[in-house]
Amino acid sequence: MIVAEAVGEALARFGAGTVFGVVGSGNFHVTNALAANGARFVAARHEGGAVTMADAYARVSRGLGVATVHQGPGLTNAATGMAEAAKSRTPLLVVAGEVAAAAVRSNFRVDQAAIAAAVGAVPERVHSPQSALADVARACRTAVAERRTVLLGLPLDVQAAELPVVALRVLPARQVADLEDRVAVAHRD
Repeated sequence: MIVAEAVGEALARFGAGTVFGVVGSGNFHVTNALAANGARFVAARHEGGAVTMADAYARVSRGLGVATVHQGPGLTNAATGMAEAAKSRTPLLVVAGEVAAAAVRSNFRVDQAAIAAAVGAVPERVHSPQSALADVARACRTAVAERRTVLLGLPLDVQAAELPVVALRVLPARQVADLEDRVAVAHRD
């Protein structure tokens, strides 16, 4: 299993029941994995609309809102929706592809973490195949427990890597159950 597939599966497990987005090469595999694991995907015509729909969904459902966008310009298009969600303390996860560290000349390279921080969102990322599931759990926990808008960056090289067996042991069952419980409580409150 590649990291993108594991991330999509984990997000579905952690409460991404409905996901809004615009699909591009940077978020194609993770979006397919979300849908394959039971998440309903709602396509938007613009990334700003996708994030705004996810924000509204989170406010109405009182649960985790999730949007997925392409890296670079896909994320910059989503910035206004992220700013509104962040100012409103919406538990929202924006999953965005991210240029690989080695792709220094990519025209999709922007400082995504700085953009997130500038609009009041919490920048997070999947750092490596070994830490992928822990990184996803941390991002979801921050969004739900702290009622924050979180940008989860998924570097393309990390997404395409094989998930090592050791990554499956990173999250103790107790930690997974706790996060699933938090998401369930957020939906009931």
